[in-house]
Amino acid sequence: MGNRHPIAIGHYLMHFRKRFLCLIPPHQVWVILVAFMNLALVGSSQDQIPNGNDQVQKEKNSSVVSPETGNLNDSELYDLESLNALIQPSIVTIRVIGRDGDELAIGTGFVTSADGQIITNSHVIGEGRAFTVELPEGRNLPVLSIQASDPVVDLAVIRVDPGKESLSPLPLSKQSVAPGLSIAAFGNPLGLRNSVVSGVISAVREVQGRELIQLAMPIQPGNSGGPLVDKMGKVRGIINMKSAIDDNLGFAIPVDQLLPLINDPHPVQYDRWVTLGRLDPKKWQVLFGASWQQAGGLITAQGTGKEFGGRSLCLSREILGELPMEIAVDVRLDDESGAAGIAFYSDGNNKHYGFYPSNGKLRLTCFKGPSVYSWEVLVDENSQSYRPQQWNRLRVRLEKNRFLCFINDELFADSTDQQITTGSVGLVKFRDTKPDFRRFEIGKDLAAPKLSEMQQNLLSNLIAESPAIDDLDQTTLKDLSKSNEAVSRELEKSAARLEKKISQLRRLADDVRLRHTLDELQKTFASDQTQATDRLLRGALLVAKLDNDDTEPVSYIEKVDAMAAEIAESIPEDATALEKRKYLDRYLFEENGFHGGESEYYHPANSHLDRVIDEREGLPITLSILYIELGKRIGLDIVGIGLPGHFVVQHQINETESQLIDVFDRGKNVSEQESAQLVQNAANRLISPQDLRPQTDSEILTRVVNNLLGSARRKADTESYRRYCEALVAIAPDEPEYRIMRSQARAITKRYSGAIEDMDWLIERIPEGRDRDQAFELKASLLAEQKRSNQTIE
Repeated sequence: MGNRHPIAIGHYLMHFRKRFLCLIPPHQVWVILVAFMNLALVGSSQDQIPNGNDQVQKEKNSSVVSPETGNLNDSELYDLESLNALIQPSIVTIRVIGRDGDELAIGTGFVTSADGQIITNSHVIGEGRAFTVELPEGRNLPVLSIQASDPVVDLAVIRVDPGKESLSPLPLSKQSVAPGLSIAAFGNPLGLRNSVVSGVISAVREVQGRELIQLAMPIQPGNSGGPLVDKMGKVRGIINMKSAIDDNLGFAIPVDQLLPLINDPHPVQYDRWVTLGRLDPKKWQVLFGASWQQAGGLITAQGTGKEFGGRSLCLSREILGELPMEIAVDVRLDDESGAAGIAFYSDGNNKHYGFYPSNGKLRLTCFKGPSVYSWEVLVDENSQSYRPQQWNRLRVRLEKNRFLCFINDELFADSTDQQITTGSVGLVKFRDTKPDFRRFEIGKDLAAPKLSEMQQNLLSNLIAESPAIDDLDQTTLKDLSKSNEAVSRELEKSAARLEKKISQLRRLADDVRLRHTLDELQKTFASDQTQATDRLLRGALLVAKLDNDDTEPVSYIEKVDAMAAEIAESIPEDATALEKRKYLDRYLFEENGFHGGESEYYHPANSHLDRVIDEREGLPITLSILYIELGKRIGLDIVGIGLPGHFVVQHQINETESQLIDVFDRGKNVSEQESAQLVQNAANRLISPQDLRPQTDSEILTRVVNNLLGSARRKADTESYRRYCEALVAIAPDEPEYRIMRSQARAITKRYSGAIEDMDWLIERIPEGRDRDQAFELKASLLAEQKRSNQTIE
């Protein structure tokens, strides 16, 4: 991007000086946050709520659709028997189908429109699971779409085909609930269909940050998603969960949390829904049940397999090459009493080896049949290299007459067991463990690179261990106690120093991981090409990785390639550019429900392209990046246009014709008048040709990072702010204002060496004069503060 603002260096230095020099005294540390919150972001190009008007957004969310009245009389009160007869025809049973076609779970829903709108809990239908909707008389209703699903409020709106007969809708009450109100709950507790129970509302209270209705009545699994109905037959809430404390205590979600989903749906066709998070069947084969899903590079498993011990396998379809070969994966357990890891030499049935953590130990087992009596535990030992509750790298090296098992690159077992010598490799889980897997690999040598002598010496100095003190003999302890207060004081001082060092080491580990991502980001944008292949897509995914190191950009690039291939399959060979774009729009907005993230517009997830792809919700700019990348892959010329306050794209239809498109608004065409109005609303000025200039990859990514900077600034999150400043420099290393921003962020987070390096970079480029003097003054202040910070705790 070049040095666009050489004259403005003094301006930035002046602000840095004002905001930093006055912050040095320790008793004024709190001012850092105040200054941080007031820091002006470079470039006012953040995406804002459409039309730049927060009030418009609030009004949109508050105008709700009026529910159907049904056949109920507003003034009539029903006894429980009459109420049950009236409500039961509107209750549906929802059955979630497992991978082997069996019933995985059962829940409840209820009808709210005669033409097929069904309400239930989000957790009842799961994420991308197949399910059925059944009326009380046993008739199954074909599921057409999931109109809306919000896991945060745990609600889902389903559209079914009612057939020739109209359904019986329940009306939604507009009245607020109050303690003491008599209510009835309908559903399928423990799978017992067509059940009803009465009770009262105990309270309306906040539970884990959500407002819920507390119920004095028995609630059981299977009731979830059912209606909470008053004596007039109106729905007051949606049953959500039972209490873990008492069977006669449950909770429901107030109706007003449902109305925004009904009023602003983002439908996903059912056949698309059941592929959400699904493992690619061309790459994986699941055996023995349980639910295996993949979001980019992260594979998760939940539920219990049908085999003994809840065993379930997820086998790779990749063929092993000639030995020696290695298999490796990172695994993290939700519960150390569980078990999950690598399966190898599987016959596609009950026989295989397994190497996995189990009950806090590492275990190597030969599985020779379906029951525990045919399992042979070869090794079951503790390992000092295993890190509970964290990511652990498992690796198995297969050789001709033996195999070696490693945990975090430390040898755990060297086995010559030859009971099984061929077969597939993959993943295995047991019991009700919910493990996460990442970086599954098959290759010749998957060991981590060895540390150089310099790295080993550096780490040894950083991680110098204290002598063992657990087994001090009583004589030594007695000698120390002779100077009780002085010894205790010295030990407390040493403990404080160690606690500080532990904090610094953990932060250093985070910085090392971050540095790798930043290096990849800088390498991605180091090319001289105007539009390097996949640079924008890879860069956006690396920006997401700043906040979530589990993100695997390669997996998401493959996912975008697969999405584009799916679109291309449906496009006729002679399709025009406009026709191709219609197929793209239909795939994204109609079939897969991609939409603008209006309810949580400023949430960082809307700026993370991996989350946007997985959750189908994002900001104008992140949705536009996906649109650009998919369009490029199907032969469309689409570029990003950075209007003030709102990002759109432009489709160059031919040499003379182009069209602006608002991807945030489901691919709506934007007229010249509308684009001018967007600029007027956001910047209070007339639109200019510069506003309509196609953005470079660097400019688009910089704008994404600026959105994240704004989010961090609003939350006073200094660590996140510093990460984003680092990213700005990685994308545009020659921009002096980004260097100044990063230097300030590094100083505020006490990374003084890095802050000084940035100041040296600036000093080299500033000519003699007042600006250079200010830079030297700031550097001196940073050096002084670094010295104070490094002093030993007294």
